[in-house]
Amino acid sequence: MNPFLNPFFLYRSCKSLFFDPDRLKKISKIKLEKYQNMHLRKVVKYAYNVPMYREKYKKAKVKPDQIKTVKDLQKLPFITKDDLRKNKPNQLVPINFNINSAMIGRTGGTTGKPIVVYLDYYTVIKSMISLIRTMKEYNVKWNKTRMALVLDLTENSFENAYFVNSVSSFIKPFFRQKNMRIFDQKESKKELIKQIEDFQPDLLAGYPFLINELALLKKSGYGDKLNPKLIMTSGQFLDDNIRKFIENTFQTKIYDSYISTETGPIAFECIKGNYHIHSDMIYPEFIKNGENVSIGEPGEFIVTKLHGYGTPLIRYTGLGDVITSEKNKCDCGITSFQLKKIHGRKVNSIYLADGRIVLPSFMEKIFCEILLKTNVNKQKRTQIVQHDFDDIEIKVEFDKKLRNVGLPPDKLFKIMKKMMRNVIKSDIKIVFTEVDDFEDYAPYLISKIDKKDYFEKEFIV
Repeated sequence: MNPFLNPFFLYRSCKSLFFDPDRLKKISKIKLEKYQNMHLRKVVKYAYNVPMYREKYKKAKVKPDQIKTVKDLQKLPFITKDDLRKNKPNQLVPINFNINSAMIGRTGGTTGKPIVVYLDYYTVIKSMISLIRTMKEYNVKWNKTRMALVLDLTENSFENAYFVNSVSSFIKPFFRQKNMRIFDQKESKKELIKQIEDFQPDLLAGYPFLINELALLKKSGYGDKLNPKLIMTSGQFLDDNIRKFIENTFQTKIYDSYISTETGPIAFECIKGNYHIHSDMIYPEFIKNGENVSIGEPGEFIVTKLHGYGTPLIRYTGLGDVITSEKNKCDCGITSFQLKKIHGRKVNSIYLADGRIVLPSFMEKIFCEILLKTNVNKQKRTQIVQHDFDDIEIKVEFDKKLRNVGLPPDKLFKIMKKMMRNVIKSDIKIVFTEVDDFEDYAPYLISKIDKKDYFEKEFIV
């Protein structure tokens, strides 16, 4: 049944569409805190009817009426990916929730066995409206601007669920959406850039690695007439090296959004280039070794979702990203909490024996410095293999046309190794290997060390 034929559903959806996009520019910080506290109380009360949460909360000897504000969150236990993996579907939702009519959010499993969360259609609507908020920030009109969305359309992907087989399919009879075209990222890249060029979009959106591949093709003479006015990326760590290359190639600006399959939209860049959390939908925490870190210090990102039905996410650790929060106020007019820097997934980091963790953002910094030194972006892709605490291999694929332009690879490797040693200051083996190519979805890092009892002393960012 089409949920939009339900008057109550339609009313709530229209109300959200009217109020949600501009809320973070109209609401004061004091009112935003009250809004967060009210919705936190609702979601904790809801979670107490979910078997997995009820069991955890009883074990922690905490009841919903003890959680009155976001400051009380620390009374609640963390929820991990393993908690979601080991519990059966009916333990992840309230007893009266109909799983058969729910949407399924399924992770890709790049960091282990895929996990599943269950969503109702209104939760999806709220997430899609937050995307409208993001577009509005860049003066993109969701019903008029020509948009090319390059998505992962595999059966159980987040994008397929949101944009093809769920709410989007119900909306189509009412909104023809001629201005938006969806492309499959698994298409041959040369064919893909031709199709997108023929569509002539004003906005191009997709994963950073995919947009980077299109930029490389454009550098090679393909897609000469593909000149979007704006590029939006999401779904992956966007390093400065790739950002600068794409922006220079397409001669336009990139704005990045922070989205996860489990939580939906989390944060977005404003027109000033600062990340703002959707604070009316998400409450953030930043921890190290289970303890909160100060604002302005890097910490593992913990998320509490303040809206939605199905599988609640309260103090969820599963994103695994290390992020530095922002102290300074942005003058863009958005009142929500800010992120200073997204450093990448902790699981994609180099772990040193002395408790220091080298985050992806540190490697990004090295590659950016190399780019500045050589003025040539010859490194197409990189993979780090950590064989042991003191044994690291860095595999690099070079652009074949640019490989011999500027400094040769062996000299680049020496510079990179020196940069790493200057910061790491540890007697570890660092080996660089040049490879012809990588598989499409080769992981950024492969770690072969056991981190079970690892104690985190410091993040190297």
